[in-house]
Amino acid sequence: MTVLAENLKIIRKNLKCTQMAISDVLGIGFRTYVRYEAGERDAPVAVLVKMAKLGNITLDRLLTAKVTPEDLNQPDSESIPIKADNLEVVGGSLKEGRLMFKGIKDDFYISTTANEKKLLNHFRRLAPSVRKKCISDLEENLQKNNSRRPLTGKKKVSKKVLKAKNAKKLKKVAKTIKKITLKG
Repeated sequence: MTVLAENLKIIRKNLKCTQMAISDVLGIGFRTYVRYEAGERDAPVAVLVKMAKLGNITLDRLLTAKVTPEDLNQPDSESIPIKADNLEVVGGSLKEGRLMFKGIKDDFYISTTANEKKLLNHFRRLAPSVRKKCISDLEENLQKNNSRRPLTGKKKVSKKVLKAKNAKKLKKVAKTIKKITLKG
């Protein structure tokens, strides 16, 4: 049985519901839910998000870490604990640059290089209004860059050449269509 399947079962039992009741709440068929809980079928993201909300845990935790009934009695908190003595890592890694701790909803991003650390320190010293502006500018630049995807490893071809090639292809297709219709 997968971690997800076990977690679905634990959340359902903690809510003191039957499989039929949970399937009704999630808006899916009974047999479909039974297959999710048995690990025979993967649940879509929408269902997983609803289950995580029902269990008061994060989606990452639902998918990656085994949840106990005791964990569900203390839902994940939004705030960071004052003392970091009993923090248990349940996801992420140094390679990813983020860590997830048991009992806390948000991920913690960590810097792995001196330049990242320097950038984060500068960002944290900014006024809140400047931070918002900085983030919105960055998001805007990312959207622009993602819309202009460069051809990697290939020479750039001008629009005029592409149009000419497409026109030739269309003419060939048009000729074959005429031949087919004349014969038929």
